[in-house]
Amino acid sequence: MLMAIRVEGLFRGYGRGKKRVEVLQDYSMRVERGAIYGLLGPSGCGKTTMLKVILGRLRPEAGSVAVLGAEVGTTECTVPGSAVGYSPQEIALYEDLTIAETLLFHGRLQQMSPQQITERQEWLIEFLDLPEAGRQVGKLSGGQKRRTSLAVALLHQPELLLLDEPTVGVDPELRYRIWQHLREIADAGTTVIITTHYIDEAGQADCVGMMRDGVLLAEGKPQELMAPYGHTSLEETFLHLCRRTNVNEVE
Repeated sequence: MLMAIRVEGLFRGYGRGKKRVEVLQDYSMRVERGAIYGLLGPSGCGKTTMLKVILGRLRPEAGSVAVLGAEVGTTECTVPGSAVGYSPQEIALYEDLTIAETLLFHGRLQQMSPQQITERQEWLIEFLDLPEAGRQVGKLSGGQKRRTSLAVALLHQPELLLLDEPTVGVDPELRYRIWQHLREIADAGTTVIITTHYIDEAGQADCVGMMRDGVLLAEGKPQELMAPYGHTSLEETFLHLCRRTNVNEVE
């Protein structure tokens, strides 16, 4: 099976000396092309840092990261670039622009034609239940801004999607539609990495990586992760792995 992401022995932290904070420690992961990979863990466990390393915004301090067949940071790597769509956890939009201007700006950066942008804009506004295209971003609610950020990531239909907590504050009906769409585009060949602390929705991913304190506790298909323990929910498995890690640390 072809891999979209291959991470080997990754270390990444912040600061130096006494202010040093270790985030990712000997972290390895595999993401198959055309799969939905759910990165599951509590806030502060390193999920966002992992995405930023994959995106090329942070450099590994040790280990290697290959994205779409090339090492991150090399001239052969297509990320960052048009091959990837990224929806960050923090809001990163120009608040003086309207929704339409935001999508036009990002669409032109991706060398989309005005017609392509307009067609995608109409679909995304309806799909993500956004206000009219002329609404200024600065006047949107927090949830609407988050959905606009998701629209930017989806706009140019990239080969790789990195979505950081995209369903926070989203109502159940829209969350269902988002996951349904992710399933459709993954089946068509798009690779999706989605971070979440909603354990129930992570079960919809093809593969789940369970993180805690910058360490990968387990990785695999949801059913395969639960089966050895006789669990019926990922939450049971995640809590079991956390308790086992705590015991090992004490010993």
